[in-house]
Amino acid sequence: MKKPKREEFVSTRSRVEKLGIKKDADVLLLGIEDDAVFMKELRGAGAKIRTSGAAQADFVFALFRRREDLRRLPPLVPRMKAAGVLWTLRPKGSKDLTEAEMMRAGQDAGLVDVKVVSFSETLTAEKFVVPVANRSAHPARP
Repeated sequence: MKKPKREEFVSTRSRVEKLGIKKDADVLLLGIEDDAVFMKELRGAGAKIRTSGAAQADFVFALFRRREDLRRLPPLVPRMKAAGVLWTLRPKGSKDLTEAEMMRAGQDAGLVDVKVVSFSETLTAEKFVVPVANRSAHPARP
């Protein structure tokens, strides 16, 4: 007996909606500034986009390609607002940087991983946040 075909679920939510970006969100992009499509989506959602600056952001998107790049993760934590989000992006299926390594690096930096999504055809995104119990002690920046 043949199995019935499984219907595929197609989300109607946009990528920025899936990533949790709302109007007026302060978004810091590091290493993906040349993604014109994503920049257009962010602008369309009403996000405030920047690629530098010391002020803390609601969302930090950072690209990591190799294991060695993970040393850049801990300095990103103070760049997040206490209730902010760090989205780490890495190549899909990479043997140079695995999901387990990315998760461990985030945890070692004091964050918790809460979600993994497909960012694009070539990139996977892991979502990290400051644990709720630690948010009052999260360092404030100017």
